[in-house]
Amino acid sequence: MKNLHTSLITVLLLIGIFLDCNKHESVPVLIPSRIISFAPSITETVFALRLGNKLVGVTTYCNYPDDAKKIDKIGGYSEINLEKVVSLKPDLVILQSEHRKQIDFLEKMKIPVLIVKYSNFSSICNSITAIGKACGAGAVADSVLTTFSSRLNSSNGLDFKPKILLCVGRDNPGNGTIKGVFAAGQATFYSDIINAAGGVNAYSDSLPQYPKFSVEGIITLAPDIVIDIVSSMGSNACSTLINDWKSIKMIPAVKNNKVFCISSDYATVP
Repeated sequence: MKNLHTSLITVLLLIGIFLDCNKHESVPVLIPSRIISFAPSITETVFALRLGNKLVGVTTYCNYPDDAKKIDKIGGYSEINLEKVVSLKPDLVILQSEHRKQIDFLEKMKIPVLIVKYSNFSSICNSITAIGKACGAGAVADSVLTTFSSRLNSSNGLDFKPKILLCVGRDNPGNGTIKGVFAAGQATFYSDIINAAGGVNAYSDSLPQYPKFSVEGIITLAPDIVIDIVSSMGSNACSTLINDWKSIKMIPAVKNNKVFCISSDYATVP
């Protein structure tokens, strides 16, 4: 089980540099030289494609790699300073479908955009190709995809596939009990990570993407391993979150001391 936990963390680190996107009609034919990123996952992807020197603006949450910290900030994820964006004179803005108002504004300003969204491994690979093609880094994108795919497809050597419950949020975390739990469903990149690491998602349905479970629901799922994503649960320490699970001792993960947490920020960045 320890090897599985290590595998999950390793794959999360790999996945941290990627994201999914779809091409938008505003994407330019000319290779951009001044790129702005609206999310940490986008910034990491651009750097992975060796295009970091073309970034002229990123969000305040873009702190990886270290060079991203030196780039002009355009505000937070949902509080983008559009005046700052325009002043940086970008020839490509890469953002997400959630930024609908910003997309409308940028299109009115005739600033090219590339829209991205979070999805599964397949769409992550598509995004690498799309960003590489849009930015003149097609060969680099192909190389990244080859490395990415080979590592994900490598054998993990596990004979037993444990059921894993990956929690991305909880009601009142850190209060000594488990109440409502938001978990990653099948139609998420987290579920793909679980499969790649040699486990199976304790929740077998595709929808909703992030279902909410009561204590009774968790008992029914009977996960062999529970993983809490700490960075999505405020400032609680790992030890505090793990201790909460002792309130439902009847599930296998708690019985066998297989409750873990991941505290690094990369865990929430596709």
